[in-house]
Amino acid sequence: MVDQAIITLVFADIEHSTRLAQQLRHDYPTLLVRYRAVIREALHIHGGREIDTAGDGFFMVFDIPQNAVCAIKRMQQQFHSQPWAVDVELKVRMGIHTGLALATPSGYTGVEVHRASRICSAAHGGQVLISNTTQEHLEDLKNIDCSLKKIGVHNFEDFQQPVTLFQLNIPGLNQSYPDPRIELSDQKIAVMPFRMSAKDQSYDHVGEGLAEELIIALGKVKGLRVASRSSSFAITNNELGPKEIGKKLDVHSLVAGHVKMNNGTLQIAVELVDTNSGLNIWSDLYKVDRKDIIQMQDKIAQKITNALEFELVPEQQNSIQVRQTQNAEAYDFYLRGRRFYLQFSNRGIDLALKMFQKAIDSDPEYALAYAGLADCYSYQYLHKAKNQPILQMADEASKRAIELDPLLAETLVSRGVVYTLNQHFDEAEKSFQNAIERDPTLFWGWYHYARSCFASGQLDKAARLFEQANKVEPEDYQSILLAAQSYNDVGSPDLSRTFRQKGVDIAYRWIELNPGDTRALYMAANALVFLDQPEKSLALLQQALSLEPEDSMLLYNAGCIYSLLSMKKEALSCVEKAYEHGLTMQGWYANDSNLDNIRDEPRFKALLEKLKVE
Repeated sequence: MVDQAIITLVFADIEHSTRLAQQLRHDYPTLLVRYRAVIREALHIHGGREIDTAGDGFFMVFDIPQNAVCAIKRMQQQFHSQPWAVDVELKVRMGIHTGLALATPSGYTGVEVHRASRICSAAHGGQVLISNTTQEHLEDLKNIDCSLKKIGVHNFEDFQQPVTLFQLNIPGLNQSYPDPRIELSDQKIAVMPFRMSAKDQSYDHVGEGLAEELIIALGKVKGLRVASRSSSFAITNNELGPKEIGKKLDVHSLVAGHVKMNNGTLQIAVELVDTNSGLNIWSDLYKVDRKDIIQMQDKIAQKITNALEFELVPEQQNSIQVRQTQNAEAYDFYLRGRRFYLQFSNRGIDLALKMFQKAIDSDPEYALAYAGLADCYSYQYLHKAKNQPILQMADEASKRAIELDPLLAETLVSRGVVYTLNQHFDEAEKSFQNAIERDPTLFWGWYHYARSCFASGQLDKAARLFEQANKVEPEDYQSILLAAQSYNDVGSPDLSRTFRQKGVDIAYRWIELNPGDTRALYMAANALVFLDQPEKSLALLQQALSLEPEDSMLLYNAGCIYSLLSMKKEALSCVEKAYEHGLTMQGWYANDSNLDNIRDEPRFKALLEKLKVE
C-alpha cells in the first residue's frame, strides 16, 4: 500500500548533454561530479531530498515550495558563476511542480511526478519553469529576491488538463527565453539499409552496417531526430517510393544508398530525399577501398548533416572511426555478427558468436566485438540455459571490452547486463549510469537500466527509465508498455492506462511492418487485457504462439496474460514451459504483478523454489 502526500517535485537536467559529453570526453565525468555537488549542497542547505539521478538528470523533492525555489536559485547562481561551468557554457533546465504524489519505498511516483518531468523538458537551458500549483503555494518571493513571470497556459501530451507555467526570474541571470518546448519541432530522418547489387547479395551485412553507423552518427546531431534501426529496416517493400516511406515512418527526409563491389573496391551511391515532395535534396557517388569504408561513413554523415543545414561539432565528425576498428576484415565480421545478433533467435545468436569471435581473431583489441560476444552469452544465459559457464564467458568478454574501451557506452551497457544477470544490482546501476553519461542517445542504455531496476524491485525508478528510453526512441513499443506496467504496479493506474493505449497504437503500427514479430504481438496482447479487450488480447497471443511455440520469453508472457485473465491452468503451464526452455530471471518471476493470480498456487511456489536453488 502506498501513501499519498502533497509534495513539491523538482526535475533538472543539462541541456545538450550529449554534445557536451562529446566535447569534453575524458573531462565530462569531472563536470558531472561538480554539477551534482552543487545540487546536493543546495539540497542539504534548503531541506530537499534527492530521489533519483540518471545520467545528468536529477529528481528532487521538497516539503515546502519556498525552500525549493531557494535551492534552485542557489543552484542556478552557481552554474552561472563557477568557472568550470561558465567555461563550457553549462546550461541546466529545471521544472518545479507541487502536487499529490504517491510515496513508495524508494521515492515518489504518479501522474504529478510525470507532469513535473514534462515541465522540466519544456524549459530551455538555464531556465526554471514553475507550475501554477507551485505558484499558488509560494509566499512573497521578494524575501528571496526573485520574481515570477507568467508565460501562458500549455497542454502537455498525455494530460487532459492544461498547465499554467511561470518562469522564475533570478536577478543577474538571463530572463529572456523562447516559448516553452511543448511540441517537438525537430526534423526527423530515416536511414534505409543500403541495397547491394544483385551479384553482391551475400554482402547485405555491408549495406546494413553502412546504414546502422549513419543512424548512430546522425542521432547525435542536435535538433535531428533519427528513426530507429528497427523501424527503417522493417521497410522491405522495394516498390515503395519516398513519399510512402515517409508516411509509414513519419519522417521528413530519408537517406538511401546502393552499393556495388568490384575487386575490393566499393562504389557507394547515396541520396537524401525530401519525403513530402519526393525531390532529391543531395546525392553523391563514392569509390572507396574496403579498408577505408569507416572513414567514408563519417564523410557521408557530415555531408548529410550539411545538406539538412545542421552542424556537426568537431567532436562528432569522426564519431564512427572512434567506435570502430580500422581493420577491414574485423569490421566485416563484426557487421555479420551484428546482423545475426539482431535476429534475436537462438540460431542467430549462435552464428553471431562465431562472427564476433572471428572479428576478435582479426583484431584482438576490438572492444565492440567483445561487447557483442558478451551480449550473445548474456542472451543465451537468459533465454536458452541458465548455465554458469555461459555466464562466466559473458563476464569475461564484458570485462575485456571495458578494459579495451572504458569510455564506450556500448561496452558499459554490456557490462551492466552481466552485472544484472549476476544480481549485482548496485554495480549494474553504476555501469548503466556511466553508459548514459557517455551517450544519452543510446536507447539500450536506458532500456537495460530500466530492466535491471525492475528485476531488483525498484519499480518506480524502472517506470521513469522506461519512459526515458521511449523518449530516446519514440517508436519503440517495448519501453512504453513496460513503463505502463511499472506505473500500474506502483499505484498510478490512470497514467498506466494512457501509456498502454499509446503503446498498443505503436505496437499495431509495428506489427503492420513486421507481421511475424511475436514480441510486439504478445506485448500488445498484455496491454489489451488492461484496456478491457480480452478477445483481441487472446487473438494476438494465439497468433504469436502459432509462430514461435517454444520461445521462452513468449511463453513467460503468455503465462502473464493467462494469469491476468484468470486462466490459471494455462498460465501455470506456460510459465513452467518458459523455465524449461531457459528463461530463469528470478527477479521477473518474483516481482511481476501480472503473475499475482497464480502466486499462491503450489506449482508456482515450486517453480520459485527451483529458481532460488539455481
